[in-house]
Amino acid sequence: MAPPQFSKYSPGSHPGEGGPAVEPVYGAGRADDPGFAASLRTPTVLGRLRVMMLVLLVAPVLIGLIAPLIVRDGQGRLGDAPWWFYAPVVLVALLAALAGPRLPRPMSPGQDREQAVHTAMLAFRQAILQRFALAEGVILLSLPLAMIGHSELLFVAGFVLGYPLLIWLALPTGGTVERIRRRLESAGAESHLWAGLLAAPPAKAP
Repeated sequence: MAPPQFSKYSPGSHPGEGGPAVEPVYGAGRADDPGFAASLRTPTVLGRLRVMMLVLLVAPVLIGLIAPLIVRDGQGRLGDAPWWFYAPVVLVALLAALAGPRLPRPMSPGQDREQAVHTAMLAFRQAILQRFALAEGVILLSLPLAMIGHSELLFVAGFVLGYPLLIWLALPTGGTVERIRRRLESAGAESHLWAGLLAAPPAKAP
């Protein structure tokens, strides 16, 4: 196997513009991912993204902890919320489950590899955040409905539906990265997504 080829790449800008340079590991693939936990201790783009998403995943849990303090439960088994209060939560969860995997859009073929890395990395970040917003919307919608319907169970339903979607759609595990890579390349482009995600800041000269 030929040694990896390196090229300067700035994850926050177009190739050639200023910004913190990193070195895409061209030829890298899923097998080069050190694993979710191990990557958290690396300076790679993927490691930093995983740390960021883990922090974001804490927010819904905190909302869940304070929900009993702001939702006054009713007297019935389901609180005072009628059954149809649950319908919007279920519909938004279905929307997230259907629309999330369709993000991002496929890349256009014919780009040189440096531009392909830039395009793929931008699309990957946007897709992860859009997927997160779709799934978190399930939880956020259930909270005001629970307050209006005086039903803690309504929020619990939103959390049970939404939080697994957050993990499935937005947490950049190896499987999620690979599914997004295949989608980016579904129109015939070569994304070099792993090359960008496994990039790290170049070593400083002594």
